[in-house]
Amino acid sequence: AGAVSNERERKTYDLLQITLLPKSSFIIGKLESALGYILLLLLAAIPLQSIAFLFGGVSEGELVLAFVILTVTAITLGTVGLFFSTTVDRTLAASVRAYTVAFAVMIGVPLALSFFVGIYQDALTGTATGIDDPTLEAALIYFGAFLVSLNPITTAIASQQLLIDQQGIGFWTATVSADGSEIPLVSPWITFTIFYLVISALLVVFAVRRMRSVEA
Repeated sequence: AGAVSNERERKTYDLLQITLLPKSSFIIGKLESALGYILLLLLAAIPLQSIAFLFGGVSEGELVLAFVILTVTAITLGTVGLFFSTTVDRTLAASVRAYTVAFAVMIGVPLALSFFVGIYQDALTGTATGIDDPTLEAALIYFGAFLVSLNPITTAIASQQLLIDQQGIGFWTATVSADGSEIPLVSPWITFTIFYLVISALLVVFAVRRMRSVEA
């Protein structure tokens, strides 16, 4: 969160403006330097996690999924902090906004999910709306799968449960109770990865545009 605001506070931002360094290279370079240490920690933890694999009960797929989810989460939250660092002049304000978004994603989204999942389960079991339309039920299943993919914690739990149920690491099928048909779905970690990386790319673009608009 202090990647750009620190430059303004230390009065070094004007020196960067007169260099030939493109704004996109500056933003990406700041992001890479901020995430380098976190990625190093994640890689260093793999041998320790492998001990659980050697003792049994944890598959190599779960280790890979954990690393992917943690890495994507780090990249996305890093771009959140970087974006807010370009919108304000003080690191404290950028940090508060970044931590607020991180808290909302990690805590607020699961609380909202628990509410919607309750309504979703009632709808599928027919206790609330009595759904007998297979198309509507399939839409609710897809919507519920997307909601689960909005949070790294729920994504990890759901993906692990699919591995336990031997549904596969990439694709699985769900049964529509209205007509007994099966619909294809992707594992939550795939949707999570695509969605979060798209958000990260957009935040990088917005950060670059913000720097250019401020200079203009």
